[in-house]
Amino acid sequence: MYAIMSGGVLLALCDRPRYVRKNEDGVYIEAQEPEAEGIAVNGDLYNLPSGTAIPGAPEAVPMEAESGELIFQNTARIQTVGEASNIAFVVMAEAGSIDDTTAGEHAEVFAPWAVPVNYKAGNIRRHGGKLYRCLGDHTSQADWKPDAAPSLWVAISDPEEEWPKWSQPLGATDAYPAGAQVSHADKHWTSSVDNNVWEPGVYGWEEVTG
Repeated sequence: MYAIMSGGVLLALCDRPRYVRKNEDGVYIEAQEPEAEGIAVNGDLYNLPSGTAIPGAPEAVPMEAESGELIFQNTARIQTVGEASNIAFVVMAEAGSIDDTTAGEHAEVFAPWAVPVNYKAGNIRRHGGKLYRCLGDHTSQADWKPDAAPSLWVAISDPEEEWPKWSQPLGATDAYPAGAQVSHADKHWTSSVDNNVWEPGVYGWEEVTG
């Protein structure tokens, strides 16, 4: 996850900066980092640090915020306590220090799900107005949206979706990790093995009762 800062102000939290460059027709288009001339944030253009390629645009600095390192190493660059608290809130929720109900009440501070991004188990992202927790490390794809990939994501801001319906994994990329929770055949199950591609009740799952 990245925090995009400009003049000490937090502009956005995102999984990857949207780098841009000027096309031959004068329009700024998305670009890879090595060829980028700036960053687009919510429709506005910003120059990269020490850059002047976009006339009149302010400077924006993308800073990696995983594991809370940004919070404690760069708080001097964050203008308000509230902005620092937003980043801290996300990191604490992903670490399990904040319960899912509370996290869901502040869904707006979490970065939206995006592609392609290397997600880690425990990451929490916003999609379709809900929060989802990543169940296993993977690189996101357009057809693996959190609401359509129950083996990779579980909704945490809606208690009714605590036990998403089991879906047959296609292979190792979307296999269920140990501890994954699903519903199947009107029962609740927890995966007892990693890389679980078996059907609950056949192998690798423990029925949860009570």
